[in-house]
Amino acid sequence: MVLESPSNQAIKACVEAGLAISLIDRGAVSDAMRLLDDLPDIAEHEIVFLRSPASKTDEAVSLLAQAMQKHFRV
Repeated sequence: MVLESPSNQAIKACVEAGLAISLIDRGAVSDAMRLLDDLPDIAEHEIVFLRSPASKTDEAVSLLAQAMQKHFRV
């Protein structure tokens, strides 16, 4: 393991420098990265969206929740 970080920018820098591989959304793949096709499929995993009661009237949070429901199997 080269890096474990909550920072997307740090992970991106390591991948672009050729020091690491990572699971990255295809939309975030830069020209400095290379897609690897010969790796095994990733296991089923979960994405969790937690919402505070205070955000119930926040339109941006509602739109994010709708987008996640549309683009992920929930």
